[in-house]
Amino acid sequence: MTINSAAPRIKAPRIYYGWIIVGLGFFTLAFQIISRFSFGIFQVPLIEEFKWSRGLLGGAFSLSLLVYAVTAPYVGSLLERKGPRAIMPWGCVVVGLSFMGGYFISSIWHIYLLIGLFGGIGLALNGFATNTSIMPRWFLRQRGRATGIVLSGIGFGMLALSPLIERIITAYGWRAAYFLFGLFVLIIIAPTSFLLLRDRPEDVGQGRDGQPYSPDESTAGSAENGSAENGTDKSVRSVFHTLKGDMRFWAMMFLYFTIGFNNNTILSQLPSYLIDIEFSTAAAAFIFGMVGFLRVVGSVVGGRIGDAIGRGLATAVFAMVISVGLVLLLLLPLLGGGLPLAYVFVLIYGTGLGGMSACGSAMNGDIFEGPTFGVIVGFVEICYGLGGVVGPPLAGIMFDLTGSYVIPFSIIIVVLVLSVFSSLWLHRQIPARKNPIAA
Repeated sequence: MTINSAAPRIKAPRIYYGWIIVGLGFFTLAFQIISRFSFGIFQVPLIEEFKWSRGLLGGAFSLSLLVYAVTAPYVGSLLERKGPRAIMPWGCVVVGLSFMGGYFISSIWHIYLLIGLFGGIGLALNGFATNTSIMPRWFLRQRGRATGIVLSGIGFGMLALSPLIERIITAYGWRAAYFLFGLFVLIIIAPTSFLLLRDRPEDVGQGRDGQPYSPDESTAGSAENGSAENGTDKSVRSVFHTLKGDMRFWAMMFLYFTIGFNNNTILSQLPSYLIDIEFSTAAAAFIFGMVGFLRVVGSVVGGRIGDAIGRGLATAVFAMVISVGLVLLLLLPLLGGGLPLAYVFVLIYGTGLGGMSACGSAMNGDIFEGPTFGVIVGFVEICYGLGGVVGPPLAGIMFDLTGSYVIPFSIIIVVLVLSVFSSLWLHRQIPARKNPIAA
């Protein structure tokens, strides 16, 4: 991108606008992602009313992840060609309308259409992938911290909105909860996104990381941030052709599969699992929300740790932390259950969840930052979605067959341990200038 040096300078805001983008991403993800993770809360009354099996409902959840995964690379290509401002706010519109439509659910295909199909499209337009893929546009030195804060919005949504949704369901029914949630996203979150979102720092007269911006040197076109756009083919096919022989790409794909497999399986089944081991619905929703709170802490603190010791190394550490949390979750019934042990699980698992997601996402930017980064994020999100496609129905079907979550939860632990080795290898591939501990 070439900027005419004779063009008038854009008056820069007093504060770095990148932090406004971070704040917008935080609140957007709080409402966007809880639309997915609240599935476990809505699952309980839907099963009670319609007698649908967990495996059947898990299929609708998986459809959402499948649609998300298939569309993510194309959304990434659009984002790089058209800019975030032209793409992302529409995701809030789609999610809001799909949840409002939940008021009219009376058949299983309604769940598959509204939550599966349209929910997946909405999250592809404005969700985990798009909000993390724009962070390298705004940050380099504090990328881990910024990404961690954005992703902590997911935990905030779980903490603040999960118990609220459960209370609305208890007081007014699940239909009212669907409608009210969707209405709020449509009339509050979507307009805010349209109003505040910007494509790049130079749009507000600033350089990346809040550095002074000169019209003679476009942040978007500098070699330093890897975004020289002239002549770059940003089509999905071209980007894949370039990357298919790169082992770093496939290692990152596996890492994202692990994150999606763990996050979507556990968080979609956790409320039902806790109720099965004799927690009340209110306690289950509270524990679910507390996982969200600790995910906030893990995302923010984990991002800072990744900036300090290297994001690959930190990703490996947090994968092991999650594994320990899942072992404790499986042992809860044998250890007598109760809230104190549940809180220990929340502390371990929630912190690991936030830290692994934040550091893994920032590491992806360290390795692949450039003019096609949005498309690359879309590709790795295919594997994140594949993890969600496989995990929840597997857990639901195994529960229907065995009456237990031991097998699917144990498989997740094994995959997490394997991801530790992948993360450590990727740690060695990060350019030295972006890696505090260059191995």
